[in-house]
Amino acid sequence: MGQGFHVYAAVVKNLRGVIYSSLGPEGFGEKISWLRKRFRYRNLGLTPHIRESYRDVLGRTGRVLIELAEPDPALGELVDFYRDITGLDRPVLEAYCYASVYVSPVLVLGEECADDLSRLVVGEVTSREELSDRDYKLHMRIADYTVLDFYLWSTSGALEALKTLASGGDIRAFLEERRGRVEEDKRRYWRIISEGGRRFLLYLDLLPLLAGMRPGEARGLLERYGWLAPATLAVISAVVI
Repeated sequence: MGQGFHVYAAVVKNLRGVIYSSLGPEGFGEKISWLRKRFRYRNLGLTPHIRESYRDVLGRTGRVLIELAEPDPALGELVDFYRDITGLDRPVLEAYCYASVYVSPVLVLGEECADDLSRLVVGEVTSREELSDRDYKLHMRIADYTVLDFYLWSTSGALEALKTLASGGDIRAFLEERRGRVEEDKRRYWRIISEGGRRFLLYLDLLPLLAGMRPGEARGLLERYGWLAPATLAVISAVVI
């Protein structure tokens, strides 16, 4: 890790979300400007891909926008491992894995960018409401609680699921339990949820895409990254802005 663990702990405590987008520079700049004005006292995290892709738009980072360091030097290798197994784009995996490691929601800038995450989506909250700034702030806090309340349960369960795969077992029961918890969690958003409408919140989970791993692949994952992999496999909320 390039920075002391105390820095990582401080970032986790004050992080509102990990930014993901595939918008063009102008559209991305408008969304970032909106966020900067409304979250002056909480941090918004930039993955390596986002920082590099939008360097000219972002300018200097610091008080609100911060570059997220790898809390463990093996994280980049693990993201590459997941890419090879799943075929997902690295920027998508970075957003999900960094959000999981930093115990934080993903903030998806641009409704069309939600499609980039579709293979990770295991549930969603849609809304017909016209959300005010106050609504966004409230429900972004609620999305933070979704990640936090799921975290220990979902990461511990992911480790057990990986061990099951490594022994040649079936993890369908683990996946069904995770889907059931997601369905229950949607009730948090009772103020805005509706049938149909725009996607406001996505539930992301990488574990279902690892379910097809061969036992040898799962054993290799545990042998090389067993101390880190569970922290990258939480059920994560993603707010679409």
